[in-house]
Amino acid sequence: MQASHNQQAREIYDHAHRLGQRDYAAKAARGERGYLTALDDLGGQSHAVAYMKQPPREISLKRVVGTYTAARARSFADNFMPLHPSNSEFASKWINLCAIHMSEGLRDPVQVYEYMWRYYVVEGNKRVSILKYFDAPTVRAEITRVVPQLDEDDPETAIYYAYLQYGNQGLFKNIQLSSAQKYEQLRQIEEELLAGGRPDNQVNYNGMFLQFEGAYDASACPLPLGDAFLEYLRVYGLPVDVTMSQVAERIAALKPQMALLSQPAAEPDLLLGPVEAPSPGFFSWLKGQRKSARVVFAYPEGRREDSWTGAHEHGRQVMQSTLGEQVTSSFIDGLTPENVYEKLDESAAGADLLLITASSLTLPALRFALEHPSCLTLVYSRVRQDHRVSTYYGRYYEPMFLCGAAAGMATRTGRVAYITPRIEYKRHTADINAFGLGVKSVRPEAQVYLVWRDVVPDAPETCVLGLKTAAALGADVVYTPLAKGLMKAQGPEHVFSLVGRLNERGELDSYLAAPQWDWGRYYTEIVRSYLSGSLDILRIIDRGEPAVAGLWWGIGAGVLRFRLNKSLDATGSNLLHFLRGAIGNGQFNPFYGPIRDKDGMLQVRQNNSLRPYEILEMEWLCDFIQVID
Repeated sequence: MQASHNQQAREIYDHAHRLGQRDYAAKAARGERGYLTALDDLGGQSHAVAYMKQPPREISLKRVVGTYTAARARSFADNFMPLHPSNSEFASKWINLCAIHMSEGLRDPVQVYEYMWRYYVVEGNKRVSILKYFDAPTVRAEITRVVPQLDEDDPETAIYYAYLQYGNQGLFKNIQLSSAQKYEQLRQIEEELLAGGRPDNQVNYNGMFLQFEGAYDASACPLPLGDAFLEYLRVYGLPVDVTMSQVAERIAALKPQMALLSQPAAEPDLLLGPVEAPSPGFFSWLKGQRKSARVVFAYPEGRREDSWTGAHEHGRQVMQSTLGEQVTSSFIDGLTPENVYEKLDESAAGADLLLITASSLTLPALRFALEHPSCLTLVYSRVRQDHRVSTYYGRYYEPMFLCGAAAGMATRTGRVAYITPRIEYKRHTADINAFGLGVKSVRPEAQVYLVWRDVVPDAPETCVLGLKTAAALGADVVYTPLAKGLMKAQGPEHVFSLVGRLNERGELDSYLAAPQWDWGRYYTEIVRSYLSGSLDILRIIDRGEPAVAGLWWGIGAGVLRFRLNKSLDATGSNLLHFLRGAIGNGQFNPFYGPIRDKDGMLQVRQNNSLRPYEILEMEWLCDFIQVID
């Protein structure tokens, strides 16, 4: 048997030798180096600032790209196939090792240097050559990491140092991402997937990545390997108990999403209100009018009667009642990021339209949308660029400007406060600024405070501390998004944030004005637009055309309202109604310049207004807003 293996190994060497010569000749003809890359030639040793021993592990043979010294490099072509003739001592050793591999396998680990995500063989070049000939996916290795000197002018080394920082606690070794920010994204995803716990030592996370790498065809996919794996984790989670073929199927389903992410970032187009269905002659593939639709609503975990889910359920019922037999609607509740995909797959498969009412469920929804392309999936969220998932949101800053104006009219002290948890302010920066601009529009001398000291999300009781802080500052009118249960008098139904009067004890006496979602109107118009075919433009990305990312409707569409108490005088009330009409018909933009930020930078020039996407992505505060931290 051994003699048979030896003879077979000689034949294999001859074939490998021809492969090596062919690769060398092809590269030489193009004026390229035909030999293996040597770490010495790259300057890895001379530029090293540290050598770090790593625990032995399986490494991808695709990433083994060279050898340690230039002298050893000349024994192999660039594809790691041998170049020495078959009667050489080198060939004899290669053949003996090949015979051992066929009879019992090569068990001893190779020794490698890892430099900038790639491996260079110190000991075991022939073993690597043999394993590459047999298309082995991995080899066990003892690893020494060569850490290069940080060059702040070199983006690659900056990214590598982000990788080193990630690697101290990260699950996946030797993963190369395209930016330092993506390592932070990977770390956050890992925290979410592990629910804050540390990994089980028995789980082979490195093997998961190697399995993905084995199934990933870089030439057929638009993203680099590491970035593709990051997106895979976002959508599918950890590939536990998943076969190589299943991973390959998921990668195929992700290709359109990866193609979208590979494109240069561009300002997305938005539907700013209900529109007529486009002409079939313009987009001949659009389905046009539909006689009926099955619509499924997806609610996050929590009681249906709570402030958020209850309002959406009321909206569903209004929509169903308005559209009648044209629509069959149902809901799925109790959804969490961990169970949402399974529940959607069980209860929403076959739906025409899926409406998900929480942005925290976006990524599992993306998996569902990729696997059920016939269902139009919309998620309540700020605008995102995802394949087959669109967003619906609202121009909440519009009623917030009016709330600010009402507050400016009502204040006796000339001091008004906006109370919000600090952690949430970036999602509501436009709302905060619009409120302040509303105050200033009717009371230029007024002081506007942003109070987030001691205020915690989803904890209305902490808002009491914010109210007391506002009272101590002399504010007599406040806006709070956590008003439910804090007022002595009951506010309007389905209103949970409002402008109210504040007494000297820091108590809300009554409400003056409030922004309000009209979910019944919003869902009725969304479903009606789906039936008419006008929402088919959200699918245009499937055709490779510029995508419309989602819906961003406002007061003019009737999906946001401004509730006003009768406590204001007729003059103030009439002015607010006039402003509401001007905002609704597009004649007035609250973000009309000049507007400066807190650093004194001019953010909106005189006689100019911000574009929709600039408002959505706003991260600066107006110069006159005083932050109480």
